[in-house]
Amino acid sequence: MDALFSAAVGELVSRCLSFLINKYPTTPGLSKVESLQKLEQALLRIAIAIEEADGRLITNRAMLQQLKMLREDLHKGYYVLDKFRYLDHEEAKVNVHQSRSLSNPGKCFPPPASSRQGKKELELALDSVQSMVTNMCEFVAFLKNYPPMCRQPYSMYLYFETCMYGRQAEIERSINFLLQRQAPGEFNLGVLPIIGKGRVGKSTLVEHVCNDRRVRDHFSQIVFFSGTKFIEEKLIGSLKDGGIIKHENDSQSDGEILIIIELDGDVDEGTWRRLFAASRSWLPSGSKVIITSRSEKITNFGTTQALTLDFLPREASWYFFKVLLFGSTYAEDQPKLVSIAMEIFEEYYCQNILFGDFTGSFANAKNIAALLRANISTQHWRRILACIRKNWQKNPLPCNSVENGQYYLNRISNLSQYVQVDRHHRIALDQEKVPKMTIDEVMYGRVTPKGKFEVVWWRSHLPPHYSYIASCEIVDSECVQEAGNCSKKRKSLG
Repeated sequence: MDALFSAAVGELVSRCLSFLINKYPTTPGLSKVESLQKLEQALLRIAIAIEEADGRLITNRAMLQQLKMLREDLHKGYYVLDKFRYLDHEEAKVNVHQSRSLSNPGKCFPPPASSRQGKKELELALDSVQSMVTNMCEFVAFLKNYPPMCRQPYSMYLYFETCMYGRQAEIERSINFLLQRQAPGEFNLGVLPIIGKGRVGKSTLVEHVCNDRRVRDHFSQIVFFSGTKFIEEKLIGSLKDGGIIKHENDSQSDGEILIIIELDGDVDEGTWRRLFAASRSWLPSGSKVIITSRSEKITNFGTTQALTLDFLPREASWYFFKVLLFGSTYAEDQPKLVSIAMEIFEEYYCQNILFGDFTGSFANAKNIAALLRANISTQHWRRILACIRKNWQKNPLPCNSVENGQYYLNRISNLSQYVQVDRHHRIALDQEKVPKMTIDEVMYGRVTPKGKFEVVWWRSHLPPHYSYIASCEIVDSECVQEAGNCSKKRKSLG
């Protein structure tokens, strides 16, 4: 009965989506308002298909790749739509942006949409989305072949930060690799390399894969290794005798084993090959290995194509940021707030170079979104926008050219003060060693410590639940310092 109901629902959804797609008209020579309306309608149709796909257990790699392309088009389309809606009318800010760009040539200030590509950019976005809507008929038709999953609405669990945003295709590809069966009598130790820059989310991706019920039911053990020393010091016995057991499945005591290796440096390929060969003598057939590193050299260690992670593009970052701010509410009902939010995003996105090497773009977006959600008012949001703009004046670029340097963040509670942040950061897993003070408390002026102090910059809500610790100090702006020096001189002369 359930199978019949699922098939009927799938057929109904498929027919409805196909009707919407076939009904979509293409009209040349549209005005700007009409183009925006058409773009919004097309994006809504793509969103319907994506939400339906998110509710189904898709295992086909080509389907996952097409779903990823749909998401990319959705993000790009909404970015252009919001930019023309909320930034295009503020033409007066073009000169401000241009003058600041001339005085700060190393800084990337995006002017309003109309002064860059204008209507041509909107037409290109509309054509791209139209093409995607027209070409997704087969994708919609194939969706009904995959069983539905029970899950919360997409925007809801994204808002509560319980999923890894933008990595659905990578997670499913990793799981499909781990669940692959091998031919009877054949030994095959599968190795999946995952490559990416620091703070891009490699460890979080692996945690999500390992926490999936399908993976936990498939393997008898999940064992974790960290660093490169264990490979060099215990070449043969390391994978058998060491490591942290992350999960054990009592129902499969003699079954396949999943080994996670997180490298923090380069490993000689010959050493890896010897370790790989030695592992065949004791690992059960069908066991799998996931190895993560920042180095592309580990692509040679894999038995399948390496998975490469990169930071989200601007368009996807804006979509993520907007949902963090407004959740499942209709953001267009608050145009003033959305307009300010997009200005903040554009400024903040360009400043990722200041602190992106510490926590990564995900955490930075969540940090600034948390500051905005603390007070939903135009006055508060404009004050934060003013603080972010003042950061440009205080931080010469390139900031990361000096390894032992600092960067400065304007305090929200006192625009004449900055928080000087040391670039020597640390990451903590042990909560007992984490300071009680947070960067939000310092920025809002709830606490004003003297001298140097440590704060929790970000605490991840997702596994492996890292706490990012920064060393800071509160300093006055140059104007305040000069005024203080003049006052001291007057007192000494008097």
